[in-house]
Amino acid sequence: MPFQATPDSALASGLLNTVNAFTDYLLSYVIALAAVGALAMALIEAWKKVFDSRTKFHAKRFTAWVQKSIVESVITRLPGKPDPVEAIADVLQLCTGVSRIEATNSAKRLSGKEGRLPMFHAFSPDPANAIFALELERMMGAIQDAGDAALTAPQRFPALYAFMTTGGHRDDVDLWFDNAESGFAEIAGIQQPGALERQQVKDLTDATARLRQVMKRKLDGFQLFTGSRWASWNQAAAIVIGYGLMFVLLFWSSGERNDLLDLPEILVLSILGGVLSPIAKDLVGSLKRVKSGG
Repeated sequence: MPFQATPDSALASGLLNTVNAFTDYLLSYVIALAAVGALAMALIEAWKKVFDSRTKFHAKRFTAWVQKSIVESVITRLPGKPDPVEAIADVLQLCTGVSRIEATNSAKRLSGKEGRLPMFHAFSPDPANAIFALELERMMGAIQDAGDAALTAPQRFPALYAFMTTGGHRDDVDLWFDNAESGFAEIAGIQQPGALERQQVKDLTDATARLRQVMKRKLDGFQLFTGSRWASWNQAAAIVIGYGLMFVLLFWSSGERNDLLDLPEILVLSILGGVLSPIAKDLVGSLKRVKSGG
C-alpha cells in the first residue's frame, strides 16, 4: 500500500525544509563572518608583532601599579616615602640581570612617561625591559622571585620591599624590616635560647608568613586584572576591525551588483558582523551540526 502523507508528516517535512533553507542561508553568511574574523585576528596579530604591543601593555600597567601602590606603603623605618623609581629599578635588575645604572635609567624613563614605551620600541628594545616581553604568567613568576629577594633582604632593597608589603600590617612590615637580616642570626648565636628567644623566632616567622601571603595575593590580583584587561582590549580590537572590514566588503559588493544598500543598512549589518565575527568560527560548527542533524 503506497505511503500517503498525513497532515502532520507534511507539516513536519515542510518545517524541516524551511529549517534547512534557513540554515543554508545562515551558514553562507556566517562563513563570510568567519573569514572576516580570521582576517581581523591576523591583522591584530601582525600589529602586535610589529609594534610589540604586549611589552608596551605590560610596561604601562606595571609602572602604574607600582606608582599607585608604593604611596600607600606603611613602612616607617625609611627617612621618607619609598621611591617608585627605585622599586621599578630593583625589579628590572633582579629580573633581567642588567647593571644597576641601566636598570635605574630605564626605570626613570618608564616612570617619567607613565610606563609608555616608544612606538617603534620593537626595533630598538631596551634589555632592561625584557621582563615585560614575557607572557603574563612567566612575567609574574619572575617578579615574584624579585619580591622573594626583597623579603629576604629588605634593607638591601627597601623600595621594592615597601612595594611588595603594601597592604600588610604596619607592625609586621617594620618588625621584619628591622630583623630579617640580623634577628635570626643573633638568636642562632645563643647556645641555649630561652622562652623569650623562642617567642621572638615565632613572631618573626609569623610576620614573614603573613607578608608573603600579602605579596602573593597582591601579585595574583595584578595578574588576574591585567590578563582580563589584555583579553578585553584584544576582543574590542577584533570587533572594531571586523566592523571596518564588513563595512568595506558590503559597500564594495553592493556596488558591484548595482544594488547599493542604504548607508543605514550597511552600518547595521557591519556592526552585527563586527560583533559576531570573533565567534563566527564556533557558529559555523554549530550550524553544520544542525544541518547534519547532529
